[in-house]
Amino acid sequence: MISIITPCKDIVKQGREPFFHKMMSTLKAQTYKNWEHILVDGGSKDGTVEICKKYQEEGLIDQFISEPDDNLHQALNKGLKYAKGEYIYIMNSDNYFAINNFFDRSLEAFRDNEIDYTHADRIIVKRNGGPSTIKKGDERVAFFRMPFRWQTMLIKKSVYDEIGVFDEKYFIASDYKFMMQMILSGKKGFYFPENFIYTLDGGITQDRQKCIDEVSSVLYEVYGKRYNLTLEECRKTYLRTISPTLYRKILSNISNEKIKQSLKYCYENLNEYKSK
Repeated sequence: MISIITPCKDIVKQGREPFFHKMMSTLKAQTYKNWEHILVDGGSKDGTVEICKKYQEEGLIDQFISEPDDNLHQALNKGLKYAKGEYIYIMNSDNYFAINNFFDRSLEAFRDNEIDYTHADRIIVKRNGGPSTIKKGDERVAFFRMPFRWQTMLIKKSVYDEIGVFDEKYFIASDYKFMMQMILSGKKGFYFPENFIYTLDGGITQDRQKCIDEVSSVLYEVYGKRYNLTLEECRKTYLRTISPTLYRKILSNISNEKIKQSLKYCYENLNEYKSK
């Protein structure tokens, strides 16, 4: 069974209700039916709860929790406590499927390969109606920016059991910390070079400075302090302002081959990644 966890709050107030309905309709259309849907609402007061309860009556939500929470990752941790499935899928309330066999395709990859997670590409829908863009998953960038997005991933629950839940002290970068820990622990993934999911642009990462601060702290916590890099050097790594001197220090200090190869890839492609 697959446990689907959806965090949500104030979808009416924030203008995301149409996308929420798309999410629910494309979930209903999935060819694979052995799933449970756990929806964690952050104590909405704008009509979101009533909308969710209607879907619960239709059988598209199995567990509905509505209570205040501090951030998105606290909501996800609540959902993980209730999850009974062998696999975990996290779906935001404004995402929706691009294909109706997402789960079947993902589970087929698990059957045919010795893997711990799958990931794919996504289509980013512009709120202002502008042209959509495609974002591809890439493990090579994992140690200087987010390699994949949860909405494209199906992950074995055993991965969460081993690594732990999301670090709630981070408002934005907790999922990135988990992602790096997962890769460093040796977990293996399978990549579909196809567009499986639509996601809405924007979100909690719109606060650029907070994003820089948190991601820099995560880089420092996960590997920077272990290899004698300063917080400021980790910030430069995230911002892709790596000087030749810092690059030599990275190559000299870091012994983990996955981290080293990722940062070499960053340095060798600085012009490509500086603007991303």
